[in-house]
Amino acid sequence: MTDQTELASKLEEAHVQFLLNRLQDEGLEATIDRELKAAWEWGATVSLNDILDRELLVTTILRLVETGPFNQELRDIVVKSVITGIQAEFNDGATIQSLVPKAEYDKAISHYAKFEKIRVDVIRMILESPIYSELITDVLYHGIKDYITTENVVVKKVPGMGALMKAGAKGLNKAMPKLEGAAEGTIKKFITSNLRSSVELSEKILNNALSESNIKTIADHFWKTISEKDFSKFKNYVTDEDINETIAIGDDLWNEIRRAEYLHNMIRQIAEHILDENGDKKLADLVNDIGYTEDYIAGELKQILPGILGREALWRYLESRVRSTVSDFYGSDAFTAAVG
Repeated sequence: MTDQTELASKLEEAHVQFLLNRLQDEGLEATIDRELKAAWEWGATVSLNDILDRELLVTTILRLVETGPFNQELRDIVVKSVITGIQAEFNDGATIQSLVPKAEYDKAISHYAKFEKIRVDVIRMILESPIYSELITDVLYHGIKDYITTENVVVKKVPGMGALMKAGAKGLNKAMPKLEGAAEGTIKKFITSNLRSSVELSEKILNNALSESNIKTIADHFWKTISEKDFSKFKNYVTDEDINETIAIGDDLWNEIRRAEYLHNMIRQIAEHILDENGDKKLADLVNDIGYTEDYIAGELKQILPGILGREALWRYLESRVRSTVSDFYGSDAFTAAVG
């Protein structure tokens, strides 16, 4: 081994140990403090606009939204995680009261109960749907039919009249099997053609029933009904297969939504708004304003990093990467030229 080679070997090992010592014990704490101090000092001199290419940022976000993988393996992890959470023993004895204080629940209900315009529009949208029209037509038809056969004055006053009418209806159906269906269609058609007033009445009733004060009353009743029920009871409502199918449907839906032009336009608009509002702010001021101060970050890193870097497998990997990087330099022509 030549003197130069021996020197290079000693320098390389010293360099490796120097860098590794900065990632252990007191050296790690000092590194965190030193690097964060430097980062905040630098952040006080540059803004978001100085370091971000707006178009590159937006296109990167859009690409990740559209192409980020959610494959079968990841889906299985999500499904098993949800099932584990639902079936966990700590759900026994846990109630919604242990998660949400009643005062916060009441505050949320009071807030959302004020959205009268949204409530009125949603009620109108539901009532104007064909499904509701069909539902109310069936309800009115069967109400009329039941009244004629069981509740009218003649049936109630004349003994045996109800049974006689039912028997007559059965006999008529046998003789003319299509008659009842035709009559039902005719009556329902009449009800449908005159349904507007019924829908308007339903809308008034629902708007009154779902007034701000009534919503609070309903919400209070709902709280009393479910607040003392254990979370463990909710697992009876869904099976593992239900969860799997629900996540699969959500996956299919997300695959459609994330390619939608509307979503891309929305993301672009939000990103550009954030940059318009904050682009000229200094980085240090921006992160301080949202609560992530230098002291906060330092405290968190000092709690997290020692445990992570203390894992043998990770430390061996880190040491190998440090040695590889340092070795590249000390074995390079640049080093040989510098010491030669």
